[in-house]
Amino acid sequence: MCRCCGKWWLELFDVLAQLSGARSIMNLDSPTFTSLQGLQSGAPLNGTSLQLIEKINALAAVVPAQDLTPIRRRELMREAGKLLIFADNKPSVQSTDLQIPLPGRSLPARLYEPEQSSSDTLVVFFHGGGWVIGDLETHHPSLQFLALHLGMKVLSVEYRKAPEHVFPAACDDAGQALAWAHSQMTSWGCKRIAVSGDSAGGHLAAVAMHNMQTVNVAAALLFYPVTDIQFGNRSYTERGSGPGLTRDGMIWFWHQFMSTASPAAALPSMDDPRVVPMQQAWERTPPPTVILSAWHDPLYDESVSYAKLLAKAGGKVVLKSAPDMAHGFLRQAWVVSSASAHVLAAAHAFRTLLDTA
Repeated sequence: MCRCCGKWWLELFDVLAQLSGARSIMNLDSPTFTSLQGLQSGAPLNGTSLQLIEKINALAAVVPAQDLTPIRRRELMREAGKLLIFADNKPSVQSTDLQIPLPGRSLPARLYEPEQSSSDTLVVFFHGGGWVIGDLETHHPSLQFLALHLGMKVLSVEYRKAPEHVFPAACDDAGQALAWAHSQMTSWGCKRIAVSGDSAGGHLAAVAMHNMQTVNVAAALLFYPVTDIQFGNRSYTERGSGPGLTRDGMIWFWHQFMSTASPAAALPSMDDPRVVPMQQAWERTPPPTVILSAWHDPLYDESVSYAKLLAKAGGKVVLKSAPDMAHGFLRQAWVVSSASAHVLAAAHAFRTLLDTA
C-alpha cells in the first residue's frame, strides 16, 4: 500500500477490522458476564433526537467537502451546540476555569461545582469529538447536566488535538491530567477520584484509568466509548451509515489521530492499549464501571466488548443501552427527554457503584 495515497488508510483499516474482529471472538468468548446489566435490543430512533441530528448534519452539508478541514469541523461542532441547550437554562452549578500545569505545557480545564453536593468524589471528564474536534465549550452544557445530576464536582479537561498533535499526545495529556487532579483533589474537598468521557473522550478515560497505575480510580462512567478498530463488526455493518456518526467519519477521525509526524515514521501499533483499549491486560482489578451505549451507533458493539473485557478482568460493570438513541446523545440531555432519562439512569448506576465501592 502506498502511503502517499489517501486510500491506503481505507485499505489498512479494512485489514485491521478483520484482524481485530477475529481477536475479539477468540479472547472474549466467555460465558460469565453476570455483572453486566441493561443489555437491550434496538428500538426506533427517537424522533426529536433524529430531528436534531438532521439539523446538525445540515450545517455541514452546505460546506464543500474539500473545505471540511479539522478547523472548519471544530467551528461546526460549536455551531451545533447552540441547538442543544435551552436559551434560558441556568442550572445551579458553578464553573471555574483553570489551567493544569504539565511538563512543557498547560491544559485548559473547567471545574463544575453543584450547589447541592455532599459527595467526596471528583470526576475527571474528557470530551468527545474524535480526538480532533470538541472543546470545553461544546460540552459545557453536558458537564453542567452531569455535575448537577451526579451531585459531584466534575473537572472537564481540554487535551491536545489531532492532527496538530498526533498520537500519543492526547493519551499522555489524559493520564497526566488525571494524576494532577488526583494530587489536587483534597483542595476541592474530595477524597476519591473517578473518570468519565464520551466517545473519543471515553477512549481517553479508559486509557487513563488503565495506564495510571499510581492513581486509584474509584469508578468510571463511559458514554459510548471508542475502544476498538472493528469496521467489519455488526454495528458498523448495520449502522455505519448514520444518522450521526458514520463508518467513513470514524475512519477519518482514526486517520487524524494516528497520523505520524512524517510519512517515513512508523504507525502506532494496534497492540498498544493506548490505541486500542480492547488490548488492555489488567494486572489489577479494573475500577467499577458504568458504560452507556447507543443502539443506533456504529460503536455499539465496542461498548459491549469493552464491558466484557472489564468483567473478565474481575471488574464490576453495569452496561446500559439506550435503544432509541444514536451516537452523541449525551449532548442532547437538556433538550431531548429520552436522552435525559438515559443519562440520569447511568448517573444513578454510577452513584450506586461508588456507594458500594
